Amino acid sequence: MKIGVIDYGASNIFSVDRALKSLGASTKIIKTPKDFEKIDKLVFPGQGSMGACLKKLSDNDLRDPLINAIENLPFLGICLGLQILFSESEESQGAKGLGIFKERICKFSEFKDKKIKIPHMGWNQVEFIQNHFLWNDLESNNNFYFVHSFVSKNISENDAFSKTFHGEFFDSAVAKDNIFATQFHPEKSGKPGLKLLQNFLDWNI
Repeated sequence: MKIGVIDYGASNIFSVDRALKSLGASTKIIKTPKDFEKIDKLVFPGQGSMGACLKKLSDNDLRDPLINAIENLPFLGICLGLQILFSESEESQGAKGLGIFKERICKFSEFKDKKIKIPHMGWNQVEFIQNHFLWNDLESNNNFYFVHSFVSKNISENDAFSKTFHGEFFDSAVAKDNIFATQFHPEKSGKPGLKLLQNFLDWNI
């Protein structure tokens, strides 16, 4: 089994690649459309803004083959890899996301409590609200690692699979059919994160 890891030229993908290899996975870094050939699953790690990411994907002719792969392969999105699945983001006005989820990515609210810092950076609890194979042998309210300033708040309840509280509740994992995506970074989340990645490797659709 070959796991494709998207490298669109503006993200540090090596911690994800290293974590997958530590679990015995065979990986393939995807930088060109041709690299999508002969992969069995796809991981999209990312950081930064949706607009800059989508521009890089288009500039590298990766957008269309990415959409095709998402439609046909088990897919794991991480952080920005979750956000690009939505229709748009308040962070990048005018940029059109992939539209897998029709809702939009929003800013955190402006909190009166100055102890609540944005970006949301560090460990926080992830409460499972629907069962999923990727939660196997994981307990709800485990801590995972986050680094982000924008969130999903309004996705359909059918597509929300975990919630996290940072001044307000937001969707920390979403899923649909062959797609699973997390706002947190499993590759930076110790044993629980590695277990989630192992579950992704074991996920048969």
